[in-house]
Amino acid sequence: MKIKKISYKKLSFIGIPMVIAIIALILILNGVFSDGSSVKASGSDLMKDSKSEKVNTVELKEEFLKSTSDFSVDLFKQTYKKGENSLLSPTSVYLALGMVANGADGNTLKEFENVLGKYGASIKDLNTSYHSFSQELTKNDSGKLKIANSIWYNQGNSLNIKKEFLQTNANYYNASAYKADFNNPQTVKDINSWVKLKTGNTIDKIINNIEPNTKMYLINAMYFENQWEKIYSTTDVSQDNFKLESGVNKSTDFMLSTETTFLKDDKAEGFIKPYKDGKYSFVAILPNPNISIDSYISSLSGESFMNFFKNREISHVHAAIPRFKTECSIDLIEPLKKLGLKDCFDSEKSNFTKMDSGKTCIGGALQKTYISEDTKGTKAGAVTVIATLGMSMTSNSHEITLNRPFVYAIVDNETNLPLFIGTMMNP
Repeated sequence: MKIKKISYKKLSFIGIPMVIAIIALILILNGVFSDGSSVKASGSDLMKDSKSEKVNTVELKEEFLKSTSDFSVDLFKQTYKKGENSLLSPTSVYLALGMVANGADGNTLKEFENVLGKYGASIKDLNTSYHSFSQELTKNDSGKLKIANSIWYNQGNSLNIKKEFLQTNANYYNASAYKADFNNPQTVKDINSWVKLKTGNTIDKIINNIEPNTKMYLINAMYFENQWEKIYSTTDVSQDNFKLESGVNKSTDFMLSTETTFLKDDKAEGFIKPYKDGKYSFVAILPNPNISIDSYISSLSGESFMNFFKNREISHVHAAIPRFKTECSIDLIEPLKKLGLKDCFDSEKSNFTKMDSGKTCIGGALQKTYISEDTKGTKAGAVTVIATLGMSMTSNSHEITLNRPFVYAIVDNETNLPLFIGTMMNP
């Protein structure tokens, strides 16, 4: 398909490519608290007298990469909704779940370990690996990827959070911990202010109010902002049709470029588009014309996702990416149950005795995400790791126009793990 170039026109969502994700896991007491005494909001920092203890980083093991890839793809498959644009940050989810798992024991802990570290990782292994991975992601990154964690705990007299739980999450997740009055409306404002701050003033709120039986919030916030390695010029924007799943054509602005890494297996083809620092890349995956987006996602596994990168070819790819913006909100409880986390949501079976002495279960799990793809970027000459493997450029040339539903991801180039993964059904 040939695309005629047109003059550049300004869109309402002009900006540099960015992704923001926020996940909040709400831990609630089984039943409701006594409404006896009301305590003034203090918002006191429970860790003000404690400092994170130094934790050594480790080399990520193959078992960790496999289990994390499996979890990422499996959760994506569970949260994908037919016919809708979708976006998930699996990284944000498993970091939040890692914090929660540090308060679990017995079969509840076993389920966390089986789901997050299915190849035999203990919670200690997961803590160390998540810490090491987070350190690597944000190392020398000049703010391109920011990760923040916090724990908000009701200061009611009947609650007794364990210091070891807070200390472990401070050590491995750099988590702040705050004690506040959940009966005071100011606490809602404080939590949402923290969210807004940690997501670059992009997500204003994660909660509207606090239910009477809410005991704790564990929140992970991720903010990603980066620019393309190669700048799109004003003449690189062209208008053509994006074919929706219904067969209807939608006029869409496409960004045209030539990339150097072609991906292909028996079900799809795609390309890698690097960001300027060479640390992260945008990956486009276009299912073959005879394979629907639903069928392709159903066939995905952590292994097949990782193997897709192994089938790379250093070659010219004439790529066309539609300009798009997506916002998503996902209830994670049912998807996580289907992956094997069950006891933690059951007030009769949950075991969080390492967190506090009261009866606790997870009562809510939510993620909000946002992504905007645009032409903006700064000039950069950095070469991606993939392009410096000592391979010579082949004479083959490919053309991939993302003019029908496709899967995309933002990946860490070192591990190929997806930080964000989604579908574009309607730009």
